[in-house]
Amino acid sequence: MALVIAQQGDIPRAIALWEQNLEIFEQIGDVKGKANTLNNMATVIIDQGDIARAIALYDQSLEISEQIGDIQGKAVTLNNMAQVIAQQGDIPRAIALWEQSLEIFEQIGDVQGKATTLSNMGQVISQQGDIPRAIALWEQSLEIFEQIGDIQGKAAIVGCMAQVIFQQADIARAIALWEQNMEIFEQIGDVKGKAATLNNMAQVIIAQQGDIPRAIALYEQSLEIKEQIGDVKGKAITLNNMAEVIVQQGDIPRAIALWEQSLEIFEQIGDVQNKATTLSNMGWVSDQQGDIARAIALYEQCLEIKEQIGDVQGKATTLNNMASLAGKTGDKARQLELNLQAALALVQVRAYAHLVTVLGNLGVADKSNGLVYLAQAIWLTLRIQTPLANTIQLIRVFLYNAVPKNDELEVLLGTTAMFFCNYQSEGHPQLEELQERSFEMISGAASAQGIETQEAFDNWFVQQRLNDPEYFLPRLNQRLEEIVGDRWLFDRSQVSMGE
Repeated sequence: MALVIAQQGDIPRAIALWEQNLEIFEQIGDVKGKANTLNNMATVIIDQGDIARAIALYDQSLEISEQIGDIQGKAVTLNNMAQVIAQQGDIPRAIALWEQSLEIFEQIGDVQGKATTLSNMGQVISQQGDIPRAIALWEQSLEIFEQIGDIQGKAAIVGCMAQVIFQQADIARAIALWEQNMEIFEQIGDVKGKAATLNNMAQVIIAQQGDIPRAIALYEQSLEIKEQIGDVKGKAITLNNMAEVIVQQGDIPRAIALWEQSLEIFEQIGDVQNKATTLSNMGWVSDQQGDIARAIALYEQCLEIKEQIGDVQGKATTLNNMASLAGKTGDKARQLELNLQAALALVQVRAYAHLVTVLGNLGVADKSNGLVYLAQAIWLTLRIQTPLANTIQLIRVFLYNAVPKNDELEVLLGTTAMFFCNYQSEGHPQLEELQERSFEMISGAASAQGIETQEAFDNWFVQQRLNDPEYFLPRLNQRLEEIVGDRWLFDRSQVSMGE
């Protein structure tokens, strides 16, 4: 009962009930019941930020389970301890604990415990960059949860998969998974899960649709829930995400204040992963305000943490940001070196949407190989979903910086930009502006070929088969592959349409 109450957000009442249970179990000598209760209390106390107390409770629970030979209880506690230890950055120790836990669950036939452990391992392994292995673990876990009818466990897995799939640029699939989660959390009254999902959906809405007011509204709903249930870690994450959006609106002092609140919480609870994220965000703002020295210091702290915990994608993001600073200070060689390191790290985790951005940066910075990098970036946009404004800007950079006048690529790029605006733009607030930019590209290409009147343009457009995506998209693809030749940074066979 206490666990259900905790999930509904009334943490003080849940802890009070557990403390009553502890007294009863001690009075009647039920040591197994005491161990289970200590374990449950620790799980909730983690979210309130008292890591030291949580680990102490887990240790008590583990000691009891070992004394009485309760191997199932031992496995549960090992699993939970691993989660906390992973948050603190000791990934090898966490994985070792999960493997012990998994071995026990398999021995005793506890499929639910096995599914939970597989899920937790998948989360950490995804952060380490082994996305295929992580998804394989989650799929095993999801299959078990569906078999046993554990809808809360299913929701947890679906949420993890949605986050990784979003990072790999399959936006539609990620949103569909989060919407499944919202339905599940509302059905079972899990306000914490609902808050986390609101937070994730807000990130997608900003990235893909640019709808900042809607995103802030979702963050505020999430923050309200986090504060109500005393979830300090969740509160810190939401404060961090809100600050990112508020920066886009230009309110830098408010954003910094939110990040400082967030950073203080992460330091208190020993959450190094999210501490690194906050340091990175603060570094970016320092950069925007012209304080390059402070920005570099913040990014270096962030990079150190990312390397310690094996967060490959986070490392890549930080390297990319540091490359930008190197460019601003005039150190072009360092800029290229850092950008290339970032690109190779993103290839490792198959984070193709982020790779497009880094390739674009390389394309602008590298005067000798820029065309090759830009061609790879455009090639990826033909296969994965990236933010429309970013895609149109990338095409413009390629067109105006790298393509010779009167080259066929001018026409193909402009037409493709218009195609993206027509077919990937539903609900986009900048659609009209992006359409105008795209039309400028194709009309400029037409003018270069002597097309001056609307009638001549219409005839030319049809004659060149620019109204047929089954012609101009494969043709653009062919030209891009010719440009790159054998200088690909990634394995093209690993990229599938719609990723």
